[in-house]
Amino acid sequence: MSVLKMLQLRRLSAATALAVAASTVVLTPASGREPTPTPGGDRAAAVIGWPPAPPAQLVIDTGGAAVGREDYVPGTVTLDGVTRVTEVRGRGNSTWGWDKKPYKLKLEEDAALVGSRDYDEWVLLAGYADRSSLRTAAAFAVAGQTRLSWTPRYRFVEVVLNGQPQGLYMLTEQVEEGKGRVNLPDDGYLLEFNQRYLRDGEPGFRTRRGSAIAFKDPDEVTKQQRRQVRRAVSRFEKVLYGPDFADPETGYAAYVNVRKLIDWYLVEELFANQDSNFQSSVNFSWVPGKRFVFGPVWDFDLSAGTRWLGSTEPDAWRTRLGRHWIARMLQDPAFSARVKSRWARLKPIARQVVSQIPAASATLAPAAESDWTQWHAAGDLDWTHHGSTRQAEVDFLGDWLTKRIQWLSNNEARLAGIRQRTPERERTVWVPVQLQSAPSTAVDVAYVVQAGSATPGEDFVAEQGSVTFPAGQTERVIPVKVLDDTVTEGRESIRVTITAASGDVVVGSPTTTVVAIDANKR
Repeated sequence: MSVLKMLQLRRLSAATALAVAASTVVLTPASGREPTPTPGGDRAAAVIGWPPAPPAQLVIDTGGAAVGREDYVPGTVTLDGVTRVTEVRGRGNSTWGWDKKPYKLKLEEDAALVGSRDYDEWVLLAGYADRSSLRTAAAFAVAGQTRLSWTPRYRFVEVVLNGQPQGLYMLTEQVEEGKGRVNLPDDGYLLEFNQRYLRDGEPGFRTRRGSAIAFKDPDEVTKQQRRQVRRAVSRFEKVLYGPDFADPETGYAAYVNVRKLIDWYLVEELFANQDSNFQSSVNFSWVPGKRFVFGPVWDFDLSAGTRWLGSTEPDAWRTRLGRHWIARMLQDPAFSARVKSRWARLKPIARQVVSQIPAASATLAPAAESDWTQWHAAGDLDWTHHGSTRQAEVDFLGDWLTKRIQWLSNNEARLAGIRQRTPERERTVWVPVQLQSAPSTAVDVAYVVQAGSATPGEDFVAEQGSVTFPAGQTERVIPVKVLDDTVTEGRESIRVTITAASGDVVVGSPTTTVVAIDANKR
């Protein structure tokens, strides 16, 4: 349907608009089927839906009945020339309060609206805060080429609801348990970190460490099931936050699939996704007797330079910030090194996806420009603005991700451990600091030695300084001067933190180690 026709529809009465929309449905090719990979492209990305095909028109007809967020409304959905019976309702939390609404479809009979598998539940992501319309699609394209078990497939559509054009949407698979989606046995659980689970009316619980876990599947949760999952999560957190958490046999690696966790983390960190630091939409699954498995990724409208009421820079951490599972695991230098090494393997994939953003934008251009005129030209949600035109927004996204890829690829400085012990006597404790790779020129890493529970000037020397890595060297040491004050005392602690590095070297994790001074017995 042309832009002119869509604008004309908006001026028609509801009854006339319905009739016109029904008679002018564009019968496009079934672009929701798994596409043929483009030359030089990756089949995994193509199956997910990247680069995108030209949008088809998707018409929802509820007979004029208003669509709300709480209750499904009966109607029909027409796509690719086929009309199906469906129910539709609104979805989302804060996003439902915005002008452009997201929706969920529940078909009467399963059908493959995207891909080749038949399902009854499908999602229409509005992407209202993403003025480029490409953030979620690009993130899914990267995720689809990782070791994650499943990434939702999608296609772009132009939605018409009861004769009224709604703009450009992503029609995508629902995150749910099922064959071809999150494939779990009958006793498996699909879970989500969601700090808002009570407000959202979802069954869940909060652990002693503050982790908010919501049940996505099953929908109805018994007390026994809740207790079973809570015990499993609490057992894991006891190990994860215990002194031997990094033990390769009995530590966190015995409870979580580390390979998939690393890939999930890198996709989220690449895009600096708004809630990926374990606020919400952090999906994982668990089968009793097996390890936790992270994924799938979901919804990146607030990412890649945009966050709630603000912006993010390409040269700062996002997902790893906080006091959650990933942050704790990154205190294991071996895990941190694995993350960096894995990024080196995923970097070409990320670069390829970013290089395809201009072509993807051109494919969507007619529908995306119409969407821009309808929803973005007026300047709503000022904090999402990075350009005055759609093309400027697309250029910003490509530039931001290019800078982000480079920053994540820079050499990284980290401490080689998070705890050392020493008796209380006058001596120097040497704290190792490492670089991920050997530098070609000298690198300076700044540090600060400060109090934990120990007293500066009596138990240790508080100071700031730096260590220099000559070209080719990857390990140096920070001197911590311990004093003996001859006073009977209990155990005390000193904190050593690396704060900056010269050149293009990034301060990674762990950044802080504790020197524990054993109790003395005078």
